[in-house]
Parts: sequence; structure tokens; C-alpha cells
Amino acid sequence: MSREPQASPAPPRESWKIVLLLVAWGSFAAWCVSGIPPAVDLPAHAAQMQTLAELLRGNPQVSTYYEAHFPLGYGLPIWLFLPVTLLTNGAFAARLAAWTALMLFPLAHLAFTRVLHRPAWTVVFGLPLAFNISYWYGFLPSLFSLPLALLSLALYLHALRGSGRTVGAVVGLALLSTATMLSHLVAFGALGVGVAALALTSDDRRRAIGLAAAGLALPLALCATRVLTLASRAVTPGNHMATDYGWGSHFNWLLRNYRPEGRLAVIGPVLVTLVFVAAYLRHRREEPRAPWVLFLALGALFLVTPKALSGAWLIHVRLPVLAGIVALVLVDPVRIERRLRILLLLVVVASLAETARYHWRFKLEVAGLETLVASPPPPGVHGYVSLVGNRAQGSRLVYLEHLGQWWTATQGGVGHHFFADADHQPVRFRPGQSLPQWMDAGSAEQLAPFRALLVYGDAPLPGTLEGFEETGRAGSWLRLERR
Repeated sequence: MSREPQASPAPPRESWKIVLLLVAWGSFAAWCVSGIPPAVDLPAHAAQMQTLAELLRGNPQVSTYYEAHFPLGYGLPIWLFLPVTLLTNGAFAARLAAWTALMLFPLAHLAFTRVLHRPAWTVVFGLPLAFNISYWYGFLPSLFSLPLALLSLALYLHALRGSGRTVGAVVGLALLSTATMLSHLVAFGALGVGVAALALTSDDRRRAIGLAAAGLALPLALCATRVLTLASRAVTPGNHMATDYGWGSHFNWLLRNYRPEGRLAVIGPVLVTLVFVAAYLRHRREEPRAPWVLFLALGALFLVTPKALSGAWLIHVRLPVLAGIVALVLVDPVRIERRLRILLLLVVVASLAETARYHWRFKLEVAGLETLVASPPPPGVHGYVSLVGNRAQGSRLVYLEHLGQWWTATQGGVGHHFFADADHQPVRFRPGQSLPQWMDAGSAEQLAPFRALLVYGDAPLPGTLEGFEETGRAGSWLRLERR
């Protein structure tokens, strides 16, 4: 990998265009995450954030059930946005964290364009990739970690291509890679694979390996014990989800499960990637090799990663976004025919339009929830019951699974069903404590711990809820309290 001079500053006119693009993107992203966005686990992470704040404030009701931890390898956004949570609430902090992650994707893409001398406007092609499976499933730590991994890779590539002192780049890489690891180990693993591929194919391999070792030493040392534990879990039977490679799901899971979210959310990025790959293969002698090496490494990582690993689910489908962003810097876009570039831009716009449409439809479907969570629950444990299952209309994703946790996220108190039984979460049950998780009001025993409930669905109330009375109604939502 040859060293090249760094890119010159962007012309003032182009800089203003990028600023306007980022402002427009930020406004769109803010609308998407406002209200009740279609993001499965986001309300649960928001409830984690609010419960963590309640624990730090010393709320005795909450501390009876829960305790705080700082896990290595997961959950940095929950701690990082804690000051925001303390000033506002977990609901606002989680939305802000999701918005920040959406903003980091184009910024990471811009970092690559800067290092590789690509036009900054090509960041437009990557915008649909921000709405990846980590967004739709509300995997907040995963969503936050992916652009951090991309920024780390761009910084490492910058250090490799530079000829001067690299102390600042190494320090920056150490900080970014540590933040990536603390957010989610899967993204950190992808970062490690990408850095290794770049280092081993560098012209100055000794220098490249030294930079990689210096930049990744801290996070590797911090997570080594956790990685060994997870590796053992991956091959040892237990109560956790068994390791499942799921070969077919590497190729059809996203297409099969993205329905109202928009088919172009999958087809569009694949089409754009294929065009850039084809253009690179035609002009590979005139283009730098490093992005191609990185693209192949990240693509191969996706193919070998199981669907379920060490108790975690849907690991593999979180990774294509990394290769997708790198594909967009494989080649200078001027090598792509102008009419084809225009067609790709139209695909991008259509994909984002589908994304906007589904956000609008979903918010209408669950309208009324914001009204009911605006008032606090009574003392005691409050919960959430769905009378219509956990899938939203027309979707295969379980958007209704955690919706009621917005109540905990907004008002605090003792909530449930936000992963407190998992050993990698910042907020966990105290030893000997537990609460029911997903509920369908199927039995009185299931409902026994709860003083108040949010109930979703227009179906008749089951007889098990006779001990509750209605204290609020909005849309398809009911608020019930013990008589």
C-alpha cells in the first residue's frame, strides 16, 4: 500500500453543499426518531437508560429490583448519554443517541472520501445504509458502534497513507477503537478484521502492523476476558441461544423480512454496491488497492459470521453495512457513466422515501402511546400488555415487543422487559429478583406483580384483567390500574 499525499481542503462551494446536506439529513433523522419510531428494542434501551439514572439518584423502589453495571463490550451509549438522561429522561436520551448514530454514518463516509480523495457528494449514495437492521431492530449499541468502526478504519487508513508523525492518529485510533469495543463487540471484531487486512497487505507491513498494534492494544486488553467467556459460550450448551450459522439467511433474511420498511432498503444498496464494484474492476489499475482489500475482508467476515453466536441473535446481518460504505469509495465516481449515477441517486431518493413512508405509517398505527406515557405510573411495578401479539401490521419485525417500555423510559419507576436478565446489560436484576418479561395477560400469576398496565390493541380485554380499572385511553391504548 503506497503512501500518498493527503487530500487538499474541499473548495468552499463544495463545503457549503456538504453542510446543507448534513443539515437536511439531520432534520430527516430527527423526524424519524421523534415520537414513537419503528425500532424494536429502542424503548427497552431507553428504559435501561432511565432506570440507570434512577439507580444513581438512589430511588429505593428501583434499587429493590435492579442494580447498575459497566459491562465491557456492550452498552456504551447507555452510559455515554447518562448526563442527558439525568437532565431529561431516558426516552429523550435514547432518541438523541439514535439520531447521533444516524449522523455518524455520513460523517464516517466523509472521512473515507477525505482520505481517498473522493468527491464528498458521494456520501449521498450511502445514506440509506444508515437505516440498516440495527436501526429497525433498535439495537442501539450496535447502531452506535458501526459508524465508530468505520471512523476507526478511515483513521487507520489515513495513518498508513501519511508520511509524517502518526502519534495523533494512533491516539485517535486507540480512543475510537475503545469506544467501538465498549459499544458492541461485533463491530469491534469487524474493525479488527479490517485493520488486519489493511496491515497485512500494506507495502510497509512492519510499520502497518506497529500502527495497528498501538491503536488496538487498549481495547484488546480490556475485552480479552469477555471474548474468552463468549467464545466458550459459543461452543458450550446452556440456557443461551445455541450457535446457528444459518447459511441461507445470509442471502435471504433481509429480503424476506423487509416488507413495509421498503424493499429498496435492501435492493438499493446492493445495486449501488454492484455498480461501484464493477467500476473498480474495470479501473483497478488506476485506483488504490486498500479499499478493495477492506471491502473483501468485510464481505468475507459477513459470509463466515453465524446468524446466532454466544447467545446473541442476528449477528451476521448487522455487518453488510460496513462493506456497503467501503464499496462507495472503491472508485472515483466520475468513472461511472453520468446517466447511471443519476439513476443511482434516484434509487437512493426512492429508498429514503420508502423509509419515511413507513415511519409515518407506524407512528399513525401506534398513535396514543405518547399521550398516555406523558403522565407517571402509580407507585409500584408498571407493565405493558399487547393484545395483538408483537408484530406491527404488515411487518415481520416485532415492533410491538417493547413499545410499553416508553412509559418507563419517560417517567421512570419500576418497569420490566428491558433485558435486565442479560449479563451484558448496564442494568440487571438484583440476585433473587425478577419480573415477567413479554406479557399477553394469559394468567393472573403473570399479572400479579403489576400495579398499573399499558394495554395495546382493540381486542376485548381478557378476564385476567378484571382486577384493573381503566384510567386513561388514547387511540388503541388503555391505561389500567389496580382497583
